Amino acid sequence: MLNLRKYWQHFTIWIASGSDLQVWQESDWRGNISCWHAYDPITGRSACFGSEEEIRIWINKCYYR
Repeated sequence: MLNLRKYWQHFTIWIASGSDLQVWQESDWRGNISCWHAYDPITGRSACFGSEEEIRIWINKCYYR
């Protein structure tokens, strides 16, 4: 059931965002955030980070130079 929910989340993000940078969090079964993901459909770049701060730094470096 967890995998189905995960795939549904990815699908809805993909449908809703078009060409925008996509950022989402992955949680364990207790709801604790385990990692942060980012995907840029225009460049095809993706990344995974352990904290919100790390993903903010990556976004700033990549998109706000």
